[in-house]
Amino acid sequence: MFQKVLVIDDSPASAELAEKVLAQQYPGAPVDVLYAQRGVDAFDRLNVAQPELILLSDTLPDLTAEAVCMRLASDPQTADIPVCIVNATGEADHLEERFPSVRKVLEKPVLHDAMAELLSRVVASMRALPRAGADVIDLDPARSAYSGHTGFFQIQAALQMAHGDRLTGILRFFVNRAPVELYVSKGRFVFASTRNYGLYCRESPVVLEDATLGQIMEAQLGQAVSGCPLFLYLGLKGVLAQEDVVPVIREHGHRLFASLWTAGRVAFEFERMDSLPEFAAKFPASGDDADNWVLVSLRHVRMDQLPLSLRILSNGSPVYTRRGTEIVQRLRLNDREARFAANVNGAESLLSLAKRTGVDLAEAQNIVFRFTTLGLMDYWTGGGLPGAALPAAARRR
Repeated sequence: MFQKVLVIDDSPASAELAEKVLAQQYPGAPVDVLYAQRGVDAFDRLNVAQPELILLSDTLPDLTAEAVCMRLASDPQTADIPVCIVNATGEADHLEERFPSVRKVLEKPVLHDAMAELLSRVVASMRALPRAGADVIDLDPARSAYSGHTGFFQIQAALQMAHGDRLTGILRFFVNRAPVELYVSKGRFVFASTRNYGLYCRESPVVLEDATLGQIMEAQLGQAVSGCPLFLYLGLKGVLAQEDVVPVIREHGHRLFASLWTAGRVAFEFERMDSLPEFAAKFPASGDDADNWVLVSLRHVRMDQLPLSLRILSNGSPVYTRRGTEIVQRLRLNDREARFAANVNGAESLLSLAKRTGVDLAEAQNIVFRFTTLGLMDYWTGGGLPGAALPAAARRR
């Protein structure tokens, strides 16, 4: 089973060292190194993925290491996660005595041998873990159409199976506190939801001016029990304008689904149903195929949310895969994606392409991430090797 290490540090050096140690000493080790530069980003990651180890710097730009430890200790879901403090200021020594979860304090910079010793404990503790969030729902094994793990199958492959076989039911991705649930009707994608309404509503742009606190709490409770999105519940109650319900539900579903790329590798399972729950059965399904549905979701992924191994650096060149030019014709690209895609020639650097097409470099990096994730492109490094040929930890680097 895949394990996770969360590195919380204003500098990526510790995360890079962790990836390097795993690649060198434990090639193929099923460990994901997640990364956050700020304390608030770390809790955003924790809402999606539960790590087996937290490597915490005491020089974060927003929170002290003590504040992070206090918040971890106050939540039963995170209180027992082992924490190792990377001490640069000399003020973190007392934390080992105050917080039982703090197992060790290392001096910064962390040396290779110290990191190798830490990660060896994670690798040695590999065990068959229960699927995260599986206890929130009642799963009937007899209704399972297929199951797998994104360590072996791409996320969009799980969607393609449901779409191609015209299945009806719920495709669940087992992230931290409750699974991300994608409702599917005869192979068409309806919307994504979760019983974790905190994850569902994070960074939500919606302001519910006409809703009372009681109505919102009732909607949250309903979502925690059934998975019905709280905005859909409020729409059915007449609190949210009917013309706003469909776009709001679809956008939040895609935002939620985008979190899967920040969670490391996760298990999934499709539960076949004769018909969807009433709240989903009456919702208009999308006409997108799997690739287009995933593309819309990928537009909500920010580069700073991704593990370092998935981030697109600026010193490379994109090149189409063998079937990339065929697949890209089926995608509904926005103007910048279409302009960028039309100019990729396999020989030009990302910096040059961004400048020539008038696409901001940061957006060009995001576009390359979307296209490489969909299998349209590889990303060539300075060493002249396509990203797909590199080990997973070095891919796109």
